[in-house]
Amino acid sequence: MIRYLLSRVRFGLAVMLVAATAGLSGCATREQGEVWDPLEVPNRFMFAINQTIDMFIVRPITVTYKFWVPEPVQRGVTNVVQNLGEPVTAINEVAQGEPSRAAQTVARFLVNTTLGVLGIFDVAKEFGIPPTKEDFGQTIAVWAKAPPEDGGPYLVLPLIGPSNARDAVGLLADYVIDPFRILTWQLDVEYLMYARAGVTLVDIRSRTMQALDDIEKNSVDYYSALRSAYTQRRVAEIRQKGAPQTASLALVASGRPELGFAR
Repeated sequence: MIRYLLSRVRFGLAVMLVAATAGLSGCATREQGEVWDPLEVPNRFMFAINQTIDMFIVRPITVTYKFWVPEPVQRGVTNVVQNLGEPVTAINEVAQGEPSRAAQTVARFLVNTTLGVLGIFDVAKEFGIPPTKEDFGQTIAVWAKAPPEDGGPYLVLPLIGPSNARDAVGLLADYVIDPFRILTWQLDVEYLMYARAGVTLVDIRSRTMQALDDIEKNSVDYYSALRSAYTQRRVAEIRQKGAPQTASLALVASGRPELGFAR
């Protein structure tokens, strides 16, 4: 089932990217600061599907996890999820011309994987090595020399949520270069990749539940509010390169989850 869902995600992502490319030629004028959303109708349709999946599947699982799993265990799960993403961050830091930060990230990964018991404990932070988070979408923005707001047309991806053309391409690139994915396929234990995706999804959903509920409660148009929040967050991440890692605002129904093949 999980394998099927992930294959649908990849297929849907490819379809949306093709549509986005086609949309570039038909770009309408927009006011400065306004999010470019030429595919708003199909985006809203996909948003509604994602919300339905979240309402009936993801949220119930997450609520059970959040209120029944002890907080120290949840913290350990978060640490493991973030530790598994360190190699992709290091690769992107090298690609961004920041070898010293990449070395720091590799050091974090090695320390936490060994002394931190596979990343359950963030020992590296206690040693004065704070986490960072970089992805290929940010790498593209660094080398494109374009304003971070110009990420191409806004997209809502199947099961993934808010994105744009630049970040969708980055998502695919991070999936391809992820050493954990490569290793699981080489060893024929790809089920570990799917397990990681599920655990990561629940972890991020639990950490962003309150924030997303507040946005939905206080907004007239939840779709537009999340579109704006996503765009602002990505702009901040690109401008504050090397800032400490924070939880994503995004999730399955309402933002981009950091799945195993994502950031």
